[in-house]
Amino acid sequence: MTKGNNFFYKSVRVAAACAIAISTMFSPVEARVRNFASAKDVQSLKFLSANHMPIKVLVVYSPNQKNQNFVITLMNIVADMHDKGLVKPEDAFKVHVIPGWEMQEADYAFIREKVGAERVKKYVEFNNAYTTTDMWMQDWGEVGVVKLKSEKKPQTVVFDSNRGRDNAELPGILASFWNSYLLKNPSTKFSGGDYGGNIEVTPDNVLLIGNTSTPELRGFLEKNGYKNRMAVLETDWLHVGHVDEYISVCPNAKAARGYTLIKANPRLALRLIKDSTIEELKAIPLKDYRNAMLEVRKYLRKAEVNRATHKRRKKSEALPEDQKFGVAVLNYIEQPETTSESGMELATGHMVRSTEVEEFIKLNLTLANLIDVNLKRACEKISEVRKEKDGKLHSIISFPALYRVMYSGKHIAYIPGSVNQLILNNQLIVPDPKIEIMRRNIARTLGMLDLQANFVDSLPYPNLQGQIHCGTNV
Repeated sequence: MTKGNNFFYKSVRVAAACAIAISTMFSPVEARVRNFASAKDVQSLKFLSANHMPIKVLVVYSPNQKNQNFVITLMNIVADMHDKGLVKPEDAFKVHVIPGWEMQEADYAFIREKVGAERVKKYVEFNNAYTTTDMWMQDWGEVGVVKLKSEKKPQTVVFDSNRGRDNAELPGILASFWNSYLLKNPSTKFSGGDYGGNIEVTPDNVLLIGNTSTPELRGFLEKNGYKNRMAVLETDWLHVGHVDEYISVCPNAKAARGYTLIKANPRLALRLIKDSTIEELKAIPLKDYRNAMLEVRKYLRKAEVNRATHKRRKKSEALPEDQKFGVAVLNYIEQPETTSESGMELATGHMVRSTEVEEFIKLNLTLANLIDVNLKRACEKISEVRKEKDGKLHSIISFPALYRVMYSGKHIAYIPGSVNQLILNNQLIVPDPKIEIMRRNIARTLGMLDLQANFVDSLPYPNLQGQIHCGTNV
Protein backbone atom coordinates (compact mmCIF):
# COMPACT_ATOMS: atom_id res chain seq x y z
CA MET A 1 0.00 0.00 0.00
CA THR A 2 1.33 3.46 -0.84
CA LYS A 3 1.96 6.15 1.74
CA GLY A 4 -0.92 8.12 0.29
CA ASN A 5 -3.23 5.16 0.68
CA ASN A 6 -2.17 4.73 4.31
CA PHE A 7 -3.27 8.29 4.90
CA PHE A 8 -6.49 7.54 3.09
CA TYR A 9 -7.37 4.62 5.32
CA LYS A 10 -6.66 6.53 8.51
CA SER A 11 -8.82 9.39 7.24
CA VAL A 12 -11.66 7.08 6.28
CA ARG A 13 -11.63 5.35 9.67
CA VAL A 14 -12.07 8.67 11.45
CA ALA A 15 -14.87 9.66 9.11
CA ALA A 16 -16.58 6.29 9.19
CA ALA A 17 -16.46 6.10 12.98
CA CYS A 18 -18.50 9.29 13.07
CA ALA A 19 -20.99 8.06 10.50
CA ILE A 20 -24.08 7.59 12.61
CA ALA A 21 -23.65 10.81 14.57
CA ILE A 22 -23.12 12.78 11.38
CA SER A 23 -26.25 11.37 9.79
CA THR A 24 -28.48 13.03 12.36
CA MET A 25 -26.65 16.38 12.35
CA PHE A 26 -26.74 17.36 8.68
CA SER A 27 -29.70 17.93 6.41
CA PRO A 28 -30.06 17.67 3.54
CA VAL A 29 -27.78 14.77 2.69
CA GLU A 30 -25.82 16.85 0.18
CA ALA A 31 -24.56 19.12 2.98
CA ARG A 32 -21.49 16.96 3.51
CA VAL A 33 -21.03 15.54 0.03
CA ARG A 34 -17.95 17.07 -1.55
CA ASN A 35 -18.39 17.94 -5.20
CA PHE A 36 -15.64 18.12 -7.79
CA ALA A 37 -14.69 21.56 -9.06
CA SER A 38 -14.82 20.04 -12.54
CA ALA A 39 -14.38 16.69 -14.26
CA LYS A 40 -10.90 17.83 -15.31
CA ASP A 41 -9.87 17.98 -11.64
CA VAL A 42 -9.88 14.15 -11.45
CA GLN A 43 -6.43 12.69 -12.08
CA SER A 44 -7.15 9.04 -11.28
CA LEU A 45 -9.61 6.74 -9.57
CA LYS A 46 -8.74 3.58 -7.67
CA PHE A 47 -11.34 1.21 -6.24
CA LEU A 48 -10.65 -0.61 -2.97
CA SER A 49 -9.62 -4.27 -3.05
CA ALA A 50 -10.22 -7.16 -0.66
CA ASN A 51 -6.63 -6.90 0.64
CA HIS A 52 -7.59 -3.89 2.75
CA MET A 53 -9.08 -4.31 6.19
CA PRO A 54 -12.79 -3.46 6.14
CA ILE A 55 -14.00 -0.19 7.57
CA LYS A 56 -17.68 -1.09 7.64
CA VAL A 57 -19.60 -4.14 6.49
CA LEU A 58 -22.89 -2.99 5.01
CA VAL A 59 -25.90 -5.28 5.04
CA VAL A 60 -29.70 -4.91 4.98
CA TYR A 61 -31.76 -6.61 7.69
CA SER A 62 -35.03 -7.57 5.99
CA PRO A 63 -37.44 -9.84 7.89
CA ASN A 64 -39.83 -9.89 4.93
CA GLN A 65 -37.09 -11.39 2.77
CA LYS A 66 -36.12 -13.80 5.54
CA ASN A 67 -32.41 -12.96 5.78
CA GLN A 68 -32.40 -12.60 9.59
CA ASN A 69 -30.35 -15.74 10.22
CA PHE A 70 -27.69 -14.69 7.74
CA VAL A 71 -27.33 -11.18 9.18
CA ILE A 72 -27.19 -12.48 12.76
CA THR A 73 -24.57 -15.06 11.77
CA LEU A 74 -22.56 -12.29 10.11
CA MET A 75 -22.75 -10.18 13.28
CA ASN A 76 -21.54 -13.09 15.42
CA ILE A 77 -18.65 -13.86 13.04
CA VAL A 78 -17.48 -10.23 13.11
CA ALA A 79 -17.82 -10.13 16.91
CA ASP A 80 -15.86 -13.38 17.26
CA MET A 81 -13.10 -12.04 15.00
CA HIS A 82 -12.61 -9.13 17.38
CA ASP A 83 -13.07 -11.08 20.63
CA LYS A 84 -10.53 -13.72 19.55
CA GLY A 85 -7.90 -11.12 18.73
CA LEU A 86 -8.04 -11.72 14.96
CA VAL A 87 -8.44 -7.98 14.39
CA LYS A 88 -5.91 -5.44 15.65
CA PRO A 89 -7.45 -2.66 17.79
CA GLU A 90 -6.54 -0.04 15.19
CA ASP A 91 -8.27 -2.14 12.50
CA ALA A 92 -11.54 -2.63 14.39
CA PHE A 93 -14.70 -2.42 12.29
CA LYS A 94 -18.45 -2.83 12.66
CA VAL A 95 -21.39 -4.31 10.83
CA HIS A 96 -23.42 -1.37 9.52
CA VAL A 97 -27.05 -2.46 9.33
CA ILE A 98 -29.50 -0.68 7.06
CA PRO A 99 -32.99 -1.53 8.33
CA GLY A 100 -35.61 -2.92 6.01
CA TRP A 101 -38.75 -0.82 5.83
CA GLU A 102 -40.65 -3.43 7.82
CA MET A 103 -38.18 -3.62 10.72
CA GLN A 104 -39.83 -3.18 14.15
CA GLU A 105 -38.55 -2.84 17.71
CA ALA A 106 -39.12 -6.57 18.15
CA ASP A 107 -36.52 -7.17 15.43
CA TYR A 108 -33.93 -5.10 17.29
CA ALA A 109 -34.71 -7.07 20.46
CA PHE A 110 -34.32 -10.33 18.53
CA ILE A 111 -30.87 -9.24 17.33
CA ARG A 112 -29.78 -8.35 20.87
CA GLU A 113 -31.03 -11.73 22.09
CA LYS A 114 -29.20 -13.74 19.41
CA VAL A 115 -25.95 -11.74 19.33
CA GLY A 116 -25.81 -10.36 22.87
CA ALA A 117 -26.56 -6.79 23.89
CA GLU A 118 -22.92 -5.94 24.68
CA ARG A 119 -21.65 -7.44 21.43
CA VAL A 120 -24.26 -5.52 19.46
CA LYS A 121 -23.18 -2.32 21.19
CA LYS A 122 -19.50 -2.94 20.37
CA TYR A 123 -19.67 -4.40 16.88
CA VAL A 124 -22.96 -3.35 15.26
CA GLU A 125 -24.40 -0.01 14.26
CA PHE A 126 -27.79 0.77 12.77
CA ASN A 127 -28.39 3.40 10.14
CA ASN A 128 -30.88 5.87 11.59
CA ALA A 129 -31.20 7.94 8.43
CA TYR A 130 -32.18 5.37 5.83
CA THR A 131 -34.36 2.31 5.31
CA THR A 132 -34.80 0.17 2.22
CA THR A 133 -36.46 -2.86 0.67
CA ASP A 134 -33.45 -3.42 -1.62
CA MET A 135 -31.03 -6.02 -0.18
CA TRP A 136 -28.40 -5.75 -2.91
CA MET A 137 -25.72 -3.70 -1.18
CA GLN A 138 -23.01 -4.54 -3.72
CA ASP A 139 -24.92 -3.07 -6.62
CA TRP A 140 -25.21 0.61 -5.72
CA GLY A 141 -21.50 1.13 -6.45
CA GLU A 142 -17.99 1.07 -5.01
CA VAL A 143 -15.77 2.97 -2.58
CA GLY A 144 -12.34 4.13 -3.66
CA VAL A 145 -9.54 6.66 -3.66
CA VAL A 146 -9.45 9.63 -5.99
CA LYS A 147 -6.43 11.80 -6.79
CA LEU A 148 -7.31 15.40 -7.59
CA LYS A 149 -5.28 18.25 -8.98
CA SER A 150 -6.71 20.48 -6.27
CA GLU A 151 -5.78 18.16 -3.35
CA LYS A 152 -2.30 17.17 -2.17
CA LYS A 153 -3.39 13.82 -0.76
CA PRO A 154 -5.74 11.07 -2.01
CA GLN A 155 -9.37 11.57 -1.07
CA THR A 156 -12.18 9.15 -0.41
CA VAL A 157 -14.78 8.78 -3.11
CA VAL A 158 -18.10 6.96 -3.31
CA PHE A 159 -18.82 5.78 -6.85
CA ASP A 160 -22.53 5.70 -7.67
CA SER A 161 -23.30 3.02 -10.28
CA ASN A 162 -26.52 4.90 -11.12
CA ARG A 163 -28.58 1.84 -10.30
CA GLY A 164 -31.55 3.80 -9.05
CA ARG A 165 -34.34 1.72 -7.47
CA ASP A 166 -34.77 1.82 -3.70
CA ASN A 167 -31.07 2.50 -3.09
CA ALA A 168 -30.84 5.49 -5.43
CA GLU A 169 -30.06 7.85 -2.53
CA LEU A 170 -27.68 5.52 -0.68
CA PRO A 171 -24.39 6.52 -2.41
CA GLY A 172 -25.07 10.15 -1.55
CA ILE A 173 -25.91 9.25 2.05
CA LEU A 174 -22.67 7.28 2.42
CA ALA A 175 -20.68 10.12 0.87
CA SER A 176 -22.33 12.38 3.43
CA PHE A 177 -21.44 10.03 6.29
CA TRP A 178 -17.80 9.93 5.26
CA ASN A 179 -17.50 13.55 4.11
CA SER A 180 -16.22 12.17 0.82
CA TYR A 181 -16.50 12.98 -2.84
CA LEU A 182 -19.35 11.49 -4.84
CA LEU A 183 -18.70 10.33 -8.39
CA LYS A 184 -21.56 9.15 -10.59
CA ASN A 185 -21.58 6.70 -13.47
CA PRO A 186 -22.07 8.79 -16.64
CA SER A 187 -24.29 6.14 -18.24
CA THR A 188 -28.01 6.80 -17.95
CA LYS A 189 -29.04 3.37 -19.21
CA PHE A 190 -29.56 1.99 -15.67
CA SER A 191 -27.81 -1.15 -16.88
CA GLY A 192 -27.36 -4.07 -14.50
CA GLY A 193 -23.94 -4.56 -16.06
CA ASP A 194 -22.76 -1.33 -14.43
CA TYR A 195 -23.58 -2.49 -10.90
CA GLY A 196 -20.87 -2.98 -8.29
CA GLY A 197 -21.04 -6.76 -8.56
CA ASN A 198 -19.66 -6.44 -12.09
CA ILE A 199 -16.67 -4.37 -10.93
CA GLU A 200 -13.84 -6.23 -9.18
CA VAL A 201 -10.31 -4.96 -8.61
CA THR A 202 -7.07 -6.69 -7.70
CA PRO A 203 -4.68 -5.26 -5.08
CA ASP A 204 -2.34 -4.21 -7.92
CA ASN A 205 -5.27 -2.20 -9.30
CA VAL A 206 -6.21 -4.27 -12.32
CA LEU A 207 -9.91 -3.91 -13.01
CA LEU A 208 -11.94 -7.05 -13.76
CA ILE A 209 -15.18 -5.93 -15.36
CA GLY A 210 -17.87 -7.84 -17.24
CA ASN A 211 -18.73 -7.22 -20.88
CA THR A 212 -22.31 -6.53 -19.79
CA SER A 213 -21.10 -3.13 -18.53
CA THR A 214 -21.94 -0.15 -20.75
CA PRO A 215 -19.38 1.42 -23.11
CA GLU A 216 -20.01 4.72 -21.31
CA LEU A 217 -18.88 3.28 -17.97
CA ARG A 218 -15.83 1.54 -19.42
CA GLY A 219 -14.85 4.70 -21.29
CA PHE A 220 -15.21 6.75 -18.12
CA LEU A 221 -13.03 4.33 -16.14
CA GLU A 222 -10.40 4.27 -18.88
CA LYS A 223 -10.17 8.06 -18.76
CA ASN A 224 -9.87 8.07 -14.97
CA GLY A 225 -7.10 5.65 -14.07
CA TYR A 226 -7.88 2.31 -15.71
CA LYS A 227 -6.57 2.81 -19.23
CA ASN A 228 -4.70 -0.38 -20.17
CA ARG A 229 -5.50 -1.76 -16.68
CA MET A 230 -8.86 -3.31 -17.49
CA ALA A 231 -9.68 -6.94 -18.28
CA VAL A 232 -13.12 -7.16 -19.89
CA LEU A 233 -14.47 -10.62 -19.08
CA GLU A 234 -17.47 -12.44 -20.51
CA THR A 235 -20.54 -12.10 -18.33
CA ASP A 236 -23.24 -12.04 -21.00
CA TRP A 237 -23.78 -15.79 -20.53
CA LEU A 238 -25.02 -15.14 -16.98
CA HIS A 239 -28.61 -14.27 -16.10
CA VAL A 240 -27.54 -11.53 -13.68
CA GLY A 241 -24.41 -10.81 -15.70
CA HIS A 242 -21.82 -10.00 -13.02
CA VAL A 243 -18.17 -10.99 -12.88
CA ASP A 244 -18.41 -11.80 -9.15
CA GLU A 245 -20.55 -14.82 -10.07
CA TYR A 246 -17.47 -16.75 -11.10
CA ILE A 247 -14.31 -14.89 -9.98
CA SER A 248 -13.28 -13.30 -6.70
CA VAL A 249 -10.03 -11.80 -5.41
CA CYS A 250 -8.77 -12.90 -2.00
CA PRO A 251 -5.80 -11.74 0.13
CA ASN A 252 -3.03 -14.31 0.43
CA ALA A 253 0.21 -13.40 2.17
CA LYS A 254 1.82 -16.56 0.79
CA ALA A 255 1.25 -15.59 -2.85
CA ALA A 256 3.94 -13.72 -4.77
CA ARG A 257 1.51 -10.93 -5.68
CA GLY A 258 -0.15 -10.90 -2.25
CA TYR A 259 -3.47 -12.25 -3.45
CA THR A 260 -5.17 -15.26 -4.99
CA LEU A 261 -7.86 -15.50 -7.65
CA ILE A 262 -10.73 -17.81 -6.73
CA LYS A 263 -12.66 -19.30 -9.63
CA ALA A 264 -15.95 -21.16 -9.81
CA ASN A 265 -15.16 -24.68 -11.00
CA PRO A 266 -17.92 -26.98 -12.29
CA ARG A 267 -15.38 -29.72 -13.05
CA LEU A 268 -14.39 -29.78 -9.38
CA ALA A 269 -18.05 -29.88 -8.33
CA LEU A 270 -18.76 -32.88 -10.55
CA ARG A 271 -15.69 -34.70 -9.24
CA LEU A 272 -16.73 -34.08 -5.63
CA ILE A 273 -20.28 -35.25 -6.32
CA LYS A 274 -18.91 -38.47 -7.82
CA ASP A 275 -16.70 -39.01 -4.76
CA SER A 276 -19.41 -38.15 -2.22
CA THR A 277 -21.33 -40.76 -0.28
CA ILE A 278 -25.04 -41.28 -0.81
CA GLU A 279 -25.56 -40.28 2.83
CA GLU A 280 -23.87 -36.91 2.24
CA LEU A 281 -26.15 -36.15 -0.68
CA LYS A 282 -29.27 -37.39 1.10
CA ALA A 283 -28.48 -34.87 3.85
CA ILE A 284 -29.09 -31.95 1.45
CA PRO A 285 -32.18 -30.24 2.93
CA LEU A 286 -33.69 -29.08 -0.38
CA LYS A 287 -35.59 -31.84 -2.20
CA ASP A 288 -34.97 -30.81 -5.84
CA TYR A 289 -31.32 -30.08 -5.17
CA ARG A 290 -30.91 -33.38 -3.28
CA ASN A 291 -32.54 -35.47 -6.00
CA ALA A 292 -30.58 -33.78 -8.77
CA MET A 293 -27.22 -34.39 -7.08
CA LEU A 294 -28.14 -38.03 -6.44
CA GLU A 295 -28.91 -38.45 -10.15
CA VAL A 296 -25.61 -36.83 -11.14
CA ARG A 297 -23.70 -39.10 -8.76
CA LYS A 298 -25.53 -42.16 -10.10
CA TYR A 299 -24.60 -41.23 -13.68
CA LEU A 300 -20.92 -40.64 -12.86
CA ARG A 301 -20.62 -43.81 -10.77
CA LYS A 302 -22.17 -45.84 -13.59
CA ALA A 303 -19.65 -44.32 -16.00
CA GLU A 304 -16.90 -45.35 -13.58
CA VAL A 305 -18.10 -48.96 -13.69
CA ASN A 306 -18.29 -48.86 -17.49
CA ARG A 307 -14.74 -47.54 -17.72
CA ALA A 308 -13.40 -50.22 -15.39
CA THR A 309 -15.24 -52.91 -17.35
CA HIS A 310 -13.81 -51.64 -20.63
CA LYS A 311 -10.26 -51.67 -19.26
CA ARG A 312 -10.61 -55.38 -18.56
CA ARG A 313 -11.62 -56.03 -22.16
CA LYS A 314 -9.35 -56.22 -25.17
CA LYS A 315 -7.96 -52.82 -26.18
CA SER A 316 -9.29 -53.30 -29.69
CA GLU A 317 -12.85 -53.52 -28.40
CA ALA A 318 -14.59 -50.14 -28.61
CA LEU A 319 -16.82 -48.69 -25.92
CA PRO A 320 -20.53 -48.90 -26.68
CA GLU A 321 -21.83 -45.60 -28.06
CA ASP A 322 -24.10 -44.97 -25.07
CA GLN A 323 -21.10 -45.19 -22.69
CA LYS A 324 -18.58 -43.02 -24.53
CA PHE A 325 -19.68 -39.65 -23.19
CA GLY A 326 -19.84 -40.75 -19.55
CA VAL A 327 -16.34 -42.24 -19.67
CA ALA A 328 -15.02 -39.14 -21.46
CA VAL A 329 -16.51 -36.97 -18.71
CA LEU A 330 -14.78 -39.04 -16.02
CA ASN A 331 -11.43 -38.84 -17.77
CA TYR A 332 -11.85 -35.09 -18.13
CA ILE A 333 -12.93 -34.14 -14.61
CA GLU A 334 -10.17 -36.28 -13.10
CA GLN A 335 -7.40 -34.46 -14.97
CA PRO A 336 -5.19 -31.90 -13.16
CA GLU A 337 -6.55 -28.37 -13.39
CA THR A 338 -5.53 -26.66 -16.63
CA THR A 339 -6.89 -23.82 -18.68
CA SER A 340 -8.67 -25.15 -21.73
CA GLU A 341 -10.16 -23.24 -24.63
CA SER A 342 -12.04 -26.22 -25.98
CA GLY A 343 -15.64 -26.98 -25.18
CA MET A 344 -18.88 -28.52 -26.30
CA GLU A 345 -21.90 -26.63 -27.54
CA LEU A 346 -24.13 -25.20 -24.85
CA ALA A 347 -26.86 -27.53 -23.75
CA THR A 348 -30.28 -26.30 -22.69
CA GLY A 349 -32.61 -27.55 -20.01
CA HIS A 350 -33.87 -26.27 -16.68
CA MET A 351 -34.75 -29.07 -14.29
CA VAL A 352 -32.25 -31.86 -13.70
CA ARG A 353 -34.30 -35.02 -14.15
CA SER A 354 -32.71 -38.42 -14.59
CA THR A 355 -33.20 -38.17 -18.36
CA GLU A 356 -31.46 -34.76 -18.44
CA VAL A 357 -28.38 -35.50 -16.36
CA GLU A 358 -26.13 -35.85 -19.40
CA GLU A 359 -27.23 -32.46 -20.75
CA PHE A 360 -26.71 -30.88 -17.32
CA ILE A 361 -23.16 -32.26 -17.23
CA LYS A 362 -22.49 -31.06 -20.80
CA LEU A 363 -23.68 -27.61 -19.84
CA ASN A 364 -21.42 -27.38 -16.82
CA LEU A 365 -18.33 -28.68 -18.62
CA THR A 366 -18.91 -26.08 -21.33
CA LEU A 367 -19.19 -23.33 -18.73
CA ALA A 368 -16.09 -24.62 -16.92
CA ASN A 369 -14.12 -24.08 -20.12
CA LEU A 370 -15.65 -20.65 -20.62
CA ILE A 371 -14.62 -19.67 -17.08
CA ASP A 372 -11.09 -20.93 -17.73
CA VAL A 373 -10.78 -18.83 -20.89
CA ASN A 374 -11.81 -15.71 -19.00
CA LEU A 375 -9.55 -16.46 -16.05
CA LYS A 376 -6.66 -16.77 -18.49
CA ARG A 377 -7.61 -13.38 -19.93
CA ALA A 378 -7.58 -11.85 -16.45
CA CYS A 379 -4.18 -13.36 -15.67
CA GLU A 380 -2.71 -12.12 -18.95
CA LYS A 381 -3.87 -8.58 -18.19
CA ILE A 382 -2.41 -8.74 -14.66
CA SER A 383 0.95 -9.90 -16.05
CA GLU A 384 0.84 -7.20 -18.72
CA VAL A 385 0.15 -4.42 -16.20
CA ARG A 386 2.88 -5.68 -13.87
CA LYS A 387 5.29 -6.03 -16.82
CA GLU A 388 6.03 -9.61 -15.81
CA LYS A 389 7.89 -12.06 -17.96
CA ASP A 390 5.99 -14.93 -19.52
CA GLY A 391 5.76 -18.03 -17.40
CA LYS A 392 5.27 -16.50 -13.94
CA LEU A 393 2.48 -18.52 -12.39
CA HIS A 394 -0.62 -16.95 -10.92
CA SER A 395 -2.08 -18.01 -7.59
CA ILE A 396 -5.45 -19.58 -8.40
CA ILE A 397 -7.72 -21.83 -6.35
CA SER A 398 -11.09 -23.36 -7.18
CA PHE A 399 -14.41 -23.54 -5.38
CA PRO A 400 -17.01 -26.09 -6.55
CA ALA A 401 -19.83 -24.55 -8.58
CA LEU A 402 -22.65 -25.69 -10.84
CA TYR A 403 -24.94 -23.69 -13.10
CA ARG A 404 -28.34 -24.13 -14.71
CA VAL A 405 -30.19 -22.51 -17.58
CA MET A 406 -32.82 -19.87 -16.82
CA TYR A 407 -35.94 -19.12 -18.84
CA SER A 408 -33.96 -16.32 -20.52
CA GLY A 409 -31.44 -18.79 -21.93
CA LYS A 410 -28.81 -17.30 -19.59
CA HIS A 411 -27.25 -19.14 -16.66
CA ILE A 412 -27.34 -18.87 -12.89
CA ALA A 413 -25.77 -20.75 -10.00
CA TYR A 414 -27.51 -24.07 -9.35
CA ILE A 415 -25.95 -24.58 -5.92
CA PRO A 416 -25.27 -21.65 -3.56
CA GLY A 417 -22.40 -19.82 -5.28
CA SER A 418 -19.48 -20.17 -2.88
CA VAL A 419 -17.24 -17.92 -5.00
CA ASN A 420 -19.69 -15.07 -4.41
CA GLN A 421 -18.49 -14.58 -0.85
CA LEU A 422 -17.73 -11.81 1.62
CA ILE A 423 -14.00 -11.41 2.35
CA LEU A 424 -13.00 -9.86 5.68
CA ASN A 425 -9.20 -10.01 5.68
CA ASN A 426 -8.36 -13.68 6.37
CA GLN A 427 -11.94 -14.60 7.27
CA LEU A 428 -14.18 -15.62 4.38
CA ILE A 429 -17.96 -15.64 4.79
CA VAL A 430 -18.86 -18.41 2.34
CA PRO A 431 -22.32 -19.48 1.10
CA ASP A 432 -22.92 -23.00 2.37
CA PRO A 433 -23.10 -25.41 -0.61
CA LYS A 434 -25.11 -27.80 1.59
CA ILE A 435 -22.89 -30.77 0.72
CA GLU A 436 -20.36 -31.92 3.32
CA ILE A 437 -17.67 -33.01 0.84
CA MET A 438 -17.79 -29.55 -0.76
CA ARG A 439 -17.53 -27.82 2.61
CA ARG A 440 -14.48 -29.92 3.47
CA ASN A 441 -12.87 -29.18 0.13
CA ILE A 442 -13.36 -25.42 0.46
CA ALA A 443 -12.18 -25.35 4.09
CA ARG A 444 -9.10 -27.44 3.30
CA THR A 445 -8.20 -25.34 0.25
CA LEU A 446 -8.47 -22.09 2.21
CA GLY A 447 -6.66 -23.57 5.20
CA MET A 448 -3.58 -24.14 3.03
CA LEU A 449 -3.51 -20.36 2.54
CA ASP A 450 -4.06 -19.60 6.25
CA LEU A 451 -7.59 -18.45 5.46
CA GLN A 452 -10.67 -19.40 7.46
CA ALA A 453 -13.96 -20.46 5.85
CA ASN A 454 -17.11 -19.47 7.74
CA PHE A 455 -20.10 -21.19 6.12
CA VAL A 456 -23.44 -19.45 6.38
CA ASP A 457 -26.94 -20.28 5.20
CA SER A 458 -27.44 -17.79 2.38
CA LEU A 459 -30.56 -19.26 0.77
CA PRO A 460 -32.64 -16.04 0.92
CA TYR A 461 -30.13 -14.52 -1.51
CA PRO A 462 -29.92 -17.23 -4.21
CA ASN A 463 -33.69 -17.59 -4.00
CA LEU A 464 -33.73 -13.99 -5.28
CA GLN A 465 -30.99 -14.67 -7.88
CA GLY A 466 -28.09 -13.26 -5.85
CA GLN A 467 -25.55 -14.26 -3.22
CA ILE A 468 -23.65 -13.04 -0.14
CA HIS A 469 -21.27 -10.78 -2.05
CA CYS A 470 -24.25 -9.28 -3.89
CA GLY A 471 -26.04 -8.63 -0.59
CA THR A 472 -23.15 -6.98 1.28
CA ASN A 473 -20.55 -4.28 0.75
CA VAL A 474 -17.34 -3.37 2.55
